[in-house]
Amino acid sequence: MKIINNKYFHMFVRWGLAGHGAIHIIETGFNIYEQAWISAWISAVAGLLMIAGAFVDLSHHNNNTNK
Repeated sequence: MKIINNKYFHMFVRWGLAGHGAIHIIETGFNIYEQAWISAWISAVAGLLMIAGAFVDLSHHNNNTNK
């Protein structure tokens, strides 16, 4: 599958993960405000995992082996 090696596809996935993770972090703030502690914890973990995934993919491409 040629699209998997496309740098624009990877950039789209990185931005998508980071944006979705940021939405979850904002959701965490609302959950804390509403004192929904379990939902806040789940949202925070999901958001941090998505943002970490975006950074992992970014660091994967910083070694200049894939263009």
